Amino acid sequence: MNCYNSDRFLYEAIDSIYNQTYNNWEIIFWDNRSTDRSPIIAKSYDDRLKYYLSENMTNLGEARNLAMNKAKGKYIAFLDCDDLFLIDKLKTQVEFMEKNDLVFSYGSSIIINETGTEIKRIMVKNYSGYIFNSLLKHYEIAMQSVMIKRDIIDNENFRFNKNLIYSPDYNLFMNIAAKYEIGVIKTPIIKYRLVSGSLSDQTTSIASSEMKHTLNQLSEKFPELKKIYKKEFKSAF
Repeated sequence: MNCYNSDRFLYEAIDSIYNQTYNNWEIIFWDNRSTDRSPIIAKSYDDRLKYYLSENMTNLGEARNLAMNKAKGKYIAFLDCDDLFLIDKLKTQVEFMEKNDLVFSYGSSIIINETGTEIKRIMVKNYSGYIFNSLLKHYEIAMQSVMIKRDIIDNENFRFNKNLIYSPDYNLFMNIAAKYEIGVIKTPIIKYRLVSGSLSDQTTSIASSEMKHTLNQLSEKFPELKKIYKKEFKSAF
């Protein structure tokens, strides 16, 4: 959990982890120099929540990398401070990844408003397998629904691009999808909250330029994929 001045929904977000039917987890809580009640709230939980205060304020990509460096589990998942895990999220995902020997998975989402009322459901369209080409045409990975096997983060030095403000997740996940099969869970496993004034709202103007940067990077890094999936790359651009 990466946090900067996110006390409004923080209890709900953390409680959604403590309420999981799967209990073998730790929370790496990375405080990016909050000035509100976020530190007080985080420190009110037991030692399964490990609180870290960043030495300096950083952008989100770098903050996520610093938090990941502290994780000790076999798998890594992400939760922003205004979103929620559904009660079986971790159990469903761990069992799914173990059964199918996957390094990465994601699932469907329930979109809620600021009061927690469901607005709509976004059901993923892909099926498990090598779906890099499908993600080029229709990127559907919700950050909070992701689970990654930590081995590939460490062994291949996969990291969030700290120079990207809006889409460090798109950059990392597409680089992983270029090399590995991806697991897709059809049912909703998270609730994503639409909040006015969020970081996503504030940075949408740079989304297209950042995604173009990632596509250019992928083109250079995987020229054989650029040739095989020429139409899909064109569609993505």
